Amino acid sequence: MKRKLAENESSDIEKTNDAAVETTKKNKKSKHGDFSGQEITRLKETEALFHSSLFRLQMSELLKEVSVKLKLQARVKEAFEALSKMVKGLSVGKVHKITDREWLQSKSIKVPLIENPASVKGVFQFLPPVNVRLSGSFVLDTAVKPDVVADVVMEIPKESFNPKDYLNQRYTRKRALYLAAVASKLHKKKRIEDLKFTYFLGNPYKPVLLVTVKGSDSKSVQLCLHAVPETDTFRLSRFHVSRNNVRPKWFLGKAGSGAEFDEEDDSLLPATPFYNSNILHDLCMSTNDSFIEKMLKGAEGLSQGIKLLKVWLRQRELSQGFGAFSSCLITAYVVYLLMTKKLNKIMNCYQVFRTTLLSLSKADWTSEAPSLYEGKQDRSQPAVDEFRDVGQSVFVDRTGYFNIAYMMTPTFFARVKHEAGLAIKALDHSHHNCFDVLFMTHLSFARSFDHIFHINLTSELIEAASKKVVDSSQKEMDLGGHLNILLSQHIQIQLSKALDRRICLVQPLLSVSRKWNISDEPYSFNEENHLTFGLVLDATCAFNILDKGPLGNPGNPEAKEFREFWGEKSEPRRFKDGTIHEAVLWTSSPCQSDRRLVCKKIVKFVLERHCGVPRRSVHYMAGKLDSLLHLNLASKNENLIYGTGEEQSLAVIRAYDQVNRALRALTSLPLSIHSIQGIHPVFRHSDVFPALPAPVGADDISVVSGHVVPKEGKSLPQFVPAMTVMCMLESSGKWPEEAEAIKCLKALFHVKMGKELHEKHLLPVSVHKTYVDVLKDGFVFRLKIANTRELAVLRTVVTDSGMIKFRETEESVALEKEIIALPHLTSLLHGLQQEHPAYSATVRLCKRWIASQMVWSLLREEAVELIVAYLFIFPHPYTAPADPSVGLMRFLHFFVTFNWKANPLMVNLNKEFSEEDLTSIPKDFMKNRATLPSMCIATPQDKTGTKWTKPTPSESHLQRLILLARESLKILESQIMTDYLSSDFKLIFRPPLEHYDLVIRLLKKANVLAHQSVDGPHEVPACVEEKSLADGQPLPVIEFNVARKYFHDLQSIFGDVAMFFHDPFGGNVIGMVWKAQATEKKDFKISLFPYRKPIVCENEVINLELQKESILDDIRVLGGGIVECIECPKQL
Repeated sequence: MKRKLAENESSDIEKTNDAAVETTKKNKKSKHGDFSGQEITRLKETEALFHSSLFRLQMSELLKEVSVKLKLQARVKEAFEALSKMVKGLSVGKVHKITDREWLQSKSIKVPLIENPASVKGVFQFLPPVNVRLSGSFVLDTAVKPDVVADVVMEIPKESFNPKDYLNQRYTRKRALYLAAVASKLHKKKRIEDLKFTYFLGNPYKPVLLVTVKGSDSKSVQLCLHAVPETDTFRLSRFHVSRNNVRPKWFLGKAGSGAEFDEEDDSLLPATPFYNSNILHDLCMSTNDSFIEKMLKGAEGLSQGIKLLKVWLRQRELSQGFGAFSSCLITAYVVYLLMTKKLNKIMNCYQVFRTTLLSLSKADWTSEAPSLYEGKQDRSQPAVDEFRDVGQSVFVDRTGYFNIAYMMTPTFFARVKHEAGLAIKALDHSHHNCFDVLFMTHLSFARSFDHIFHINLTSELIEAASKKVVDSSQKEMDLGGHLNILLSQHIQIQLSKALDRRICLVQPLLSVSRKWNISDEPYSFNEENHLTFGLVLDATCAFNILDKGPLGNPGNPEAKEFREFWGEKSEPRRFKDGTIHEAVLWTSSPCQSDRRLVCKKIVKFVLERHCGVPRRSVHYMAGKLDSLLHLNLASKNENLIYGTGEEQSLAVIRAYDQVNRALRALTSLPLSIHSIQGIHPVFRHSDVFPALPAPVGADDISVVSGHVVPKEGKSLPQFVPAMTVMCMLESSGKWPEEAEAIKCLKALFHVKMGKELHEKHLLPVSVHKTYVDVLKDGFVFRLKIANTRELAVLRTVVTDSGMIKFRETEESVALEKEIIALPHLTSLLHGLQQEHPAYSATVRLCKRWIASQMVWSLLREEAVELIVAYLFIFPHPYTAPADPSVGLMRFLHFFVTFNWKANPLMVNLNKEFSEEDLTSIPKDFMKNRATLPSMCIATPQDKTGTKWTKPTPSESHLQRLILLARESLKILESQIMTDYLSSDFKLIFRPPLEHYDLVIRLLKKANVLAHQSVDGPHEVPACVEEKSLADGQPLPVIEFNVARKYFHDLQSIFGDVAMFFHDPFGGNVIGMVWKAQATEKKDFKISLFPYRKPIVCENEVINLELQKESILDDIRVLGGGIVECIECPKQL
């Protein structure tokens, strides 16, 4: 349907244009009287084809920014003419043997080709090119900045080649010698500033010469010099994909000097499709270039659409490197769509962009290969099936002989198809800023894949691994000895088969073309010391611990194939339906953290069994940050499993469900409980370290009135958090009209609730005026009774004149969050966790990073949870994270790149935003921006976006968070991609302390959460015994954390003069920064006397100056028995 719409859009535009122009002529004084006909047409076209005028404006500005300016075009043409004149004027060279290098060594020039084997017959003589022409994007007006390199094609005279030069790399070596000869003659020219070699699209068979030419205006231009033969130098049929043009005896060195010309019957020899395609690329270049230029001539919309597509590909790192989806391919594909009438020349750039992506998202370049060839297929031309059998993607060129996509594997095309599908989904979200998603967001390899692993390569490993490849010697011969490429392709095939439904994509990190000086040895792919691969997981299947195979019948060939593939891992298993299947069990652990690494076990097993890569050479990046969420339990209870906390969250929720049932059964309250909802982060699966069962039975405690009391002189008790649960009572008109009376009545209800829970349900309780603490399965739940009447009373304000007004107060805002906003948010985020299993670990890892940077107090927990939720609800340009590590990187990147000043973050929880909301919220935000906080996170329940971001973070705090996130992201991506062998992955979780004015170090004995710290002992000190889980135990010491209380005291006492920073999860450091306003001299006022002393200024005016030494002394006194030392990185 969408394709039909795309085909008919142009006719609709023409009708709209005609109608608009005619209407304007007839009604000059209509409501559009101030607009011209062209402007009206543009408005109608924008409404029909674009998301908004802003989106159209952004695309127009992008095209202006990336398009090559007229001055640069003129500079390129002038440089081309100068270079063309130089090249055509080069003299004829002497005749040399192909293996002779003395004539180049005298000029310090190296041949830009890896010659393997070294010996080959034939002679080479340099002849000036018969033609030099501009080619590629500059001719088509599709070049995009910033990397502007114009392609220049030199046609080598066919007299330079012998009839048999297609054999045994003689053509490729002559081509490389031709470029070396040109370089040797150009490097002394005055206008030539620099000469470098590189590989075209990373192909080691395709060296090109990069020439930097100085323009007449002293500005340089870079030209890429290609060398190709004349079109009729060789017969195209000679390079059929099924034919052999590299003789095995010559390549493998198993014969004498005559080895090149035996085995004349190549039908019995192994095919060399890659080698053949490289020569066909050069032979067919002129034909394909002229056809594409003819098709795109005069079509501005098509050329602009291609520019947008190039920007889109470049931002996703899809257009550079060996086997990439190059700009040549995307241009040819647009021409193919034009031939098949899915595009037309009157379409605008947006229509071309969208239609091309839509076609790519549905394309299959193996079963339904596109083709530029229109004639009747000749017998000598390969059939599509023959192209497909080679194992690469297929896109047939204009001649019908050449596969344009011969370097691209099906797995890489699957990535392009996947990205195109995501782009279309982003475009369909009309109310999101899809322009930034499509064109402005750079997708690094580290953030694009859920799992990344590296394979360290050695010459011994490569040799051993190549033996695992079927027909490895033949494929090595076809690739010219580049075993890294062969191994990479083999690994992709094996992993795709092994991981199957567990993954959406598997892709290697493409080797980007390197540049080297003309006097240096050519770059060899075999010099790379590692291969890198990325996996995009399918979260619905990726974490399955069992691979179920075919029926385990002895004569079943599928079962035999399954056993051969999985080896000793495969075993017959009986399933619930009674059938016996071959199956592979990867882990028996119930921990989610272990299940997330099932793919790691599969990858290492398959690489060792089928690729010859030992496990020690595989470095898997997933799970590197799990230790930051892990706790080692000193427990004899085998059923108590922590992992990275998911299982412990579920244990808390199971205990909560039992308390919930007990609360539902209460009969002593005069009003029934309408709803029960936990509001602690653990109920949202976002508590960084979910609570452990409270320990009892230790020798250093005593029990007084059912409560645990630590003995004097013993260590501090283990921290036991209280998880708040709101119990909303049904509505009633009998509630008092005064807030204090309501509080007293609630206290009575708490007494009744605690008494019944203790007497009828045998639960240990501790009753307080504002809450009831209940112990269940070792977890403490803090029950609070709430009612909506109290909220209404708190909002009622009586003025001095006796008028009653309703307005928000600090108390009412806090209560509204507690009884309405938090329960609703908890319910929604709990549902999000059920849909996305990685949400819990991701949000907790993000919180752990924020806390570790000692900025926990600058950003509310709920704000972090909503930002991470947004990454799962609207993950574009990615899929939803399936691993917490990549989720953290995306969180950091989003935090840095999102424009908090210009846009509200709209988190569409449960898809409850209406169309009107999606339009009105940004408008209201811009209208009231001056009065709104620095960060606004809008939800369907909070459309202003201020509930969780007011009063913090302030603008300066937000900039501090952004700075920390930017630097942490750089370090983490570098560790994952390059420094993975020696990296300490906890580095970004250690805060810099040199920027603080004071650093307060706490005693270890005062830190009851030391086991949660980044570098501390991760073993919980108290032993959790079986009896600690029994009901009826005494209530432990609840919410007792000396370090946290000391930190809060510092904030409350000295908060007017300084800011304090602390990691609440085991941090043993408190940082302090003086407030700038506090350090200034103040007027002499009694109210400003605390911690200030009077001083006489130059003009004999008495002011007050801050006494920093007195504050330091009080901090030390206040921290007696808690503080180890106080450091001053800066002078007071």
